[in-house]
Amino acid sequence: MDTALVNQMLRRLFTNIVFNIVFERFIKMGEDRYMGPPPWAFISRRGLREVVLWLLSDRPMNGAELIRSVEEFTWGFWKPSPGSVYPLLKQLEAEGLARRRQDGRYELTEAGRNAARLIPWARAPRPGSPKSIDEVVEELESWAMYLLDVATTEPDRVAPYRERIRQVGEMLLKI
Repeated sequence: MDTALVNQMLRRLFTNIVFNIVFERFIKMGEDRYMGPPPWAFISRRGLREVVLWLLSDRPMNGAELIRSVEEFTWGFWKPSPGSVYPLLKQLEAEGLARRRQDGRYELTEAGRNAARLIPWARAPRPGSPKSIDEVVEELESWAMYLLDVATTEPDRVAPYRERIRQVGEMLLKI
């Protein structure tokens, strides 16, 4: 598939999933009652520690990648400054929770992974991680409908990927 199309599809999927999670967990409080902006709109340097531990529990990252990941995760509500991120990484390293690798990326130590597991909100399913087979099937159906719409309105965009889409369809038929 065209990289731009895949990126657009993934952005759209991520945005929908995150919105649904945020709406259900943070904004919707009951029948017709809603609270204000999501919690991360108010996160300051204090919350950065938990967010960095959570992000590093996925994969090693350097400071610039962490800044970008926080900004993406919060839809641009929060972009921590290098003056917050790099001292925090040094502090995590000094506490034995993270170590800097040869490539400049930081990874969690065993103690860091244990600390990340203790973050209450981090125990919830990650945005984008399906909770059930039903949700996976629903997402697949939505993306199939999207590709059909694109194939109908802009056939030239989908034409180069028809064979690959057919192969994905064959894989699904084996289930």
